[in-house]
Amino acid sequence: MPFHCFAHLCHSVSLVRGARVGDLLSGRGWFSGRKWFKQGVALAEQGRLEDARDAYLRAAESGSVNAQYNLALVYVDLDDRDNAILWFRRAATAGDAGAMHSLALQLAGGGRKVTGEALHWYSEASVRGHAPSQYNLALHYQATGELSLAESHFERAAKQGHLDAEVSLAGLWLGRGRKRESGEILRRAADKGHPGALDFMGKLAEERGDIEQAAGFYARSHAAGFSGAAVNLGLMHKKQQRVTEAEEWLRKAADAGNVGGMYALGHLLVGLDRLDDAVVWFREAADRGDAQAQHAIRVIAAREEE
Repeated sequence: MPFHCFAHLCHSVSLVRGARVGDLLSGRGWFSGRKWFKQGVALAEQGRLEDARDAYLRAAESGSVNAQYNLALVYVDLDDRDNAILWFRRAATAGDAGAMHSLALQLAGGGRKVTGEALHWYSEASVRGHAPSQYNLALHYQATGELSLAESHFERAAKQGHLDAEVSLAGLWLGRGRKRESGEILRRAADKGHPGALDFMGKLAEERGDIEQAAGFYARSHAAGFSGAAVNLGLMHKKQQRVTEAEEWLRKAADAGNVGGMYALGHLLVGLDRLDDAVVWFREAADRGDAQAQHAIRVIAAREEE
C-alpha cells in the first residue's frame, strides 16, 4: 500500500525562533547579541532577508544558538545552501535538535535519501526526542528493509502526535495482519484529512469489495495532495472495465508527475491499441528510472523490428 512522505524543512523565515533567556544570558556578548537578534527577527518578518542575514550574523557570532538557527533559515531562503549548512551545523553542534534535523535535511538534499552525516544528525536529534527526525529515521529503515527499527522509530514519533508517523506505523501493522489496531489509527487520521490515511482506507474498502466507498476515499486522498491515490483509483476502475474513468484518473496522476501513473497509463493505452500515446508515457516514466517502463519500451521496439 503506497504512502507519501510529508516531512520537510520549513523554509519560511516567518517561523523564526524567539530568544531563549539562557541563550542570551550566557555571557557571550549578551547586550549586542540580543539587540541584533531582535533586529534580525523584525527584518525577517518584513521580508528583508539580506538585512536580516546581516543582523542575525552579528548575533550568531556572539554565540546565540537561536540566531545561528534563524541565520541558517535565512540562508535557505536566499538559496545559499553552503552557508545554511554551516550555520545549521554550528547550532547542531551546540545541541539544538531542530538544527540537527534541518542540517540532516540539507545534507540529504531535502529528499528521502539518508546516508552518512545526514543519518548521524537524524539519530542525534532522535535521541533528543525530535519527532520529525524519528519519523525520517523510520522511513530510512523502512527503505533499507530494517522493519523492526522502522517500527520502533515510527512508534516513538507517533507517541508524540506525529500524524505521518501514525499513518506509516498503521501501514506496517497492516502488512503484519494487525488490521484492528491499524484500522483505528487510519480512521482517526482519515477524519483529519490525512492523504495517506485516506488512501489506505480506500485500499481496505477495495479489498472488502466496497468499490463505491473505495472510490470516495481515493478521490479524497487525491484532493488532499496524494497523486498515488489517483493511480489506485484508476487501476480499480480498470479492473471494473470502466476504461474511460481509468484513463481519466491515471492521466491525472501522470500529469502530476507520478511515475507509477505514467507506466499504468501507458499500459492501459497499449490495451486500447493506442501504441504511440503509450510509448510517450512509457518514455516519460523510463526517463525517471522506472524499470517496468524501460522494459516496455524494449519490448515494443523488439516487436517493431520483427
